Amino acid sequence: MMQGPESTNDGTPICEATTLSEGGFADDTEILTTTGPRVVTELKPGDQVIALNPTTRVLKRKQITDIETIDPSFQCIHIQTRRSDLLVNQNHRIPYTTKSISRPRFIHAGELSDRENYHFLNDWQSRIGTDLPQVDITDLCTDYEINAEFDVHGHTVQSMLPDGCDPVRQNSHTGYFFDPATFDEYQNELEALADRVRIHAGPNHWRRPYRFDGDDFIEFIGWFVTEGSVTWKSASDTATIQLAQQTEKHRRTIAELFDRMNLSVKTTEEAFSFSSKLFGRLFERLCGTNSYSKRLPEFIWNCSPRQKRILFETMMAGDGNDWGQYYTHSDQLAHDIIRLGLEIGLKPSSPRVSPWTIGFSTLNDGFKYSKNVSETFVTGSMYQLAVEDFSTVMAGRNGKFQWAGVSAVA
Repeated sequence: MMQGPESTNDGTPICEATTLSEGGFADDTEILTTTGPRVVTELKPGDQVIALNPTTRVLKRKQITDIETIDPSFQCIHIQTRRSDLLVNQNHRIPYTTKSISRPRFIHAGELSDRENYHFLNDWQSRIGTDLPQVDITDLCTDYEINAEFDVHGHTVQSMLPDGCDPVRQNSHTGYFFDPATFDEYQNELEALADRVRIHAGPNHWRRPYRFDGDDFIEFIGWFVTEGSVTWKSASDTATIQLAQQTEKHRRTIAELFDRMNLSVKTTEEAFSFSSKLFGRLFERLCGTNSYSKRLPEFIWNCSPRQKRILFETMMAGDGNDWGQYYTHSDQLAHDIIRLGLEIGLKPSSPRVSPWTIGFSTLNDGFKYSKNVSETFVTGSMYQLAVEDFSTVMAGRNGKFQWAGVSAVA
């Protein structure tokens, strides 16, 4: 039997770690990982899962440390409700609470009985990420030009600039222009000396802000992955970034967002748009090029739970409905919003079909032995997981996920 410690590396206790059993998931079980739902047969040591410490209700990313297969030698246990579908070995550990005892406990699946009405684990908190106070897109771009405008000109400006801070060109009307390497080295000095500093793709392109409030930039990402597009113009060297939106309350929200970001836009009854080669390249690289390739930028996963909630609520405003369902054609964006919801305390459900319809719930899910538990024979192998530090993962079949125990903690 796989073994595990009684506490995590940082001293956090693991619920009943010394009673870990072998257990095992059926081979069609999906586990929620940092790259989306993965069938257990596809997992390997080193993959990261979203794991829960059931004692502290803290959620973190943890590595799978070992996977073993076993052949079931007896009937397995099937727990099936409207929002759960678990098929496990009889000695697999099921975390639960009851109406009278809110402290999480574990029971072997084969020992479930009619004596209790069982509740799944239904509330948790994430300690993943910190607040992103601002976004400087020069940290995200490599091909740009910086424009610095001064009230003074000529030799006066040259005398103000530090040694080595040489412009690539200058213009008496539009100021001085610097390449990325120079700006990266002398950014603080240029921002302190110049009256205004802006960014663009190069000569003959509009100059725009490059630094934004973190909450605003994350909100823009939410609108872009749901309602945004980039169109490249064949007749000119630029792109049009558009956010389509016709609902009046959302149009007001987007208009206020552009005002705060100091981005001037063209407004019609159907959409907001602005032209920029630089921003077109940036958002395609961060978020994908079309509705089938949309995704969330990698930096999102290091943001605070509060900012992840801003992003989630914006995405739901764009492509969600009043019943808490989100729609997308993009496999990657589906995986991303499932992970996003989980990291802010929402339980996802979604069958593997395209277009994706993903539900999110905060309901107090549970099950009754007489109604929702049955025994069944399994012909395929069962899969045992060992996970770093934490003893519970989000698992399920047919797009229905609940917290379930693992076979060992390493």
